Amino acid sequence: MKTKLFFLYSLLSLIAFSAPKQPVKIISVGSRLPKISELEDNITHYEKIAPFDGIMIHAGFSDVFRKTKFSDRDIASAQAIAGRYRDIPFKKWKYNFLGVLIDQHKPDWFDDDYWKAVAYNWSLAAKQAKNLKMVGICFDPEGYGVYPVNSYWKSAWWVKGGGKLKGGAVQPPDLQHTQEEYLKIARKRGRQVGEGIFKAYPEITLWGFYLWSFGVDMMGAFCNGILEVMPEKARLVDGDEWVSYCAKNEAAYERMERRNKSGCGMLDKKLSQKHNKQGGLAPAFYLDAYAWPDNSGCLTPTINNEKSKARFFRNNFKEAKRKANGGHIWIYGEKNTWFTPPPHKLAKGQKPIPSWEEVIPGISKEIFGDKIEEDKKQKKK
Repeated sequence: MKTKLFFLYSLLSLIAFSAPKQPVKIISVGSRLPKISELEDNITHYEKIAPFDGIMIHAGFSDVFRKTKFSDRDIASAQAIAGRYRDIPFKKWKYNFLGVLIDQHKPDWFDDDYWKAVAYNWSLAAKQAKNLKMVGICFDPEGYGVYPVNSYWKSAWWVKGGGKLKGGAVQPPDLQHTQEEYLKIARKRGRQVGEGIFKAYPEITLWGFYLWSFGVDMMGAFCNGILEVMPEKARLVDGDEWVSYCAKNEAAYERMERRNKSGCGMLDKKLSQKHNKQGGLAPAFYLDAYAWPDNSGCLTPTINNEKSKARFFRNNFKEAKRKANGGHIWIYGEKNTWFTPPPHKLAKGQKPIPSWEEVIPGISKEIFGDKIEEDKKQKKK
């Protein structure tokens, strides 16, 4: 009997071990992403020259941290965008994310009415993502109205004050609340926002450029709150942005994996099992740092010792794929673009923005090599 049970266990283990792993998806993010109107006009061309698995798209409901609920006019506008999005004949970009942000907003952590509006806005964004059959939401938590950009998520910034605000003002200290109270309320707000999101889209992938990796205590508490109410089929994926941008060897990716597993030391141990199952890492690449490493800082001097920037990228790309247990890798860039319209659609005298392939020769093959080969095989058939 024991022999039979052992054989059955071994067989099941072998089946589980040999099950095909889901390919890591490659997502495009950046300041030069095509708008809805550009996708309508050029989607076939864009998918041919840049065969990503998906992109981040602003398709309404981006401004989720505003002080008021989205109005009927906002909703109508988002519905109109949704209609246009559905008509775009995507063939390759099917792993898309809806973009949302905090940007210039300064959240009042102890204002219940404010957070009712925020939770409502998040729920509409999640509903939009679900209705458009997107994988989920991509969240940029950086507050660009202050420096440093993670201030709003740092209890000491509120309690102790002293942080410089845009325009020269200084953040006053909060004499009414302790840091412990800020952490407690941040966790509550995470639950509140999570409940709105997951009610609208229970299978959502919630991906942040930074989550635990922001390295600030209130973001950790916020993530713990989200995890507490997260349903079984949802996922919480951390982009670990800056550490990703600076990764230059296997050890760096090992470090990212450890950081994510522990929630950068902020994960509630009671939620560890849930996080191990539903959390994940999505490494990033900042192409500007590869094109101009002397200006980016963190990749120098290593990259300057390489004969080929594309080959240096390839080695890191391989490691990123190994560690991308969140299901995807994201490619970010600012100065150049993947999405140049066909020549006949350029205005007279208009010069196209140089492509990433022009400034990093060979980069297209490193990112899209498998897809390029697939296209060649299909053409031969």
